[in-house]
Amino acid sequence: MLKVTKKITIAKDSKNYLSFPDIVKSPKKDGRFFLAYREGNGHHPTWSKIILMKSEDYGKTWEIQQEFSLTIKKDNYVWNCPRLSYVDDVLYITCDQKSGVFEGSAHFRTVHITSTTEGEFFRYQPTAMPGMVPDKIIEFKGKLFCANHKIKSNNNSYTGIGLVQLISWSRDKGKTWYDTNIMADSDKEKYCEASVVHIGDYLIAYLRENSGHKKNIYTVTSNDGIYWTKPKKLPIFGQRVTAIKDDNTVLGAYRNSEIKGDKEKGRYRFGEISKKEKCHVSIFEHNVENNKISVSHIDWEYPDNQYHFGYTGIAKVGFFNDKYLVAYYIKQNEKKPYIKLATISKVK
Repeated sequence: MLKVTKKITIAKDSKNYLSFPDIVKSPKKDGRFFLAYREGNGHHPTWSKIILMKSEDYGKTWEIQQEFSLTIKKDNYVWNCPRLSYVDDVLYITCDQKSGVFEGSAHFRTVHITSTTEGEFFRYQPTAMPGMVPDKIIEFKGKLFCANHKIKSNNNSYTGIGLVQLISWSRDKGKTWYDTNIMADSDKEKYCEASVVHIGDYLIAYLRENSGHKKNIYTVTSNDGIYWTKPKKLPIFGQRVTAIKDDNTVLGAYRNSEIKGDKEKGRYRFGEISKKEKCHVSIFEHNVENNKISVSHIDWEYPDNQYHFGYTGIAKVGFFNDKYLVAYYIKQNEKKPYIKLATISKVK
């Protein structure tokens, strides 16, 4: 069982939209964590920053380490969703850039911003990786893998957009990213926002199905990172899982779209549910051997804020303990979404 033991606010701004946080533990110093999030002038901004923060005391206090700015007016691109990884002790900020506020017609490109100096200095590395919303970088069987999804239509109406979940890989330790394959595709379902976890001799990925609000989370697996099984439904509903391996289970934080009292054909429609009902930022434990899943709630949110909360990052505090840090964004009663951090403990 997972229990929230502490929640703190990391960043809040009444004028700017803060979103899409991720967190990673440094392998170089105990107690050091990095947290990145995007700051902008809206959910689909025309100007943006990636804010990188650092903690030296296990996430208790934070300071801004670096800022990376992009505007459509000046740079023709804005930042979208940053992810943090360590590869061979190198800190990676992997983030997509988009050329406009309409995702169906925007051009996307993915870059790595890397640091060998624990965030003091960075190198900007463009990639040939297609798609948008990249995942963390995963090392597996001599290659590096990074999941990303692609829009299949140029229709500006998001309801008319088709999505395909991709997986890109590097054969040369991240110098080039020319290889890409399909992880999941369908004429009916819209698979996207995969989170990939290395489980011993295979990979498992958790997928969002984006054709509606209250949709199952899916999984796919692969023995080589290139060819993947058909998607299978999990008995949980939500979006944008970020997952890590922990012993014989997977822990995944996500935007939980299952609303208590929502009985109308499993769907949520705006304005039909009272503000007394709640959505949640949640975390699940998935035993991949017997496929059992348990869910715990981290924080609550109003259903009308469906698009303004819940993208998360998760990291284990230490190798020998059962504590985890989950970064997420939330809006609740504030004018703009902001960044919070929860400490999660396993309770036996």
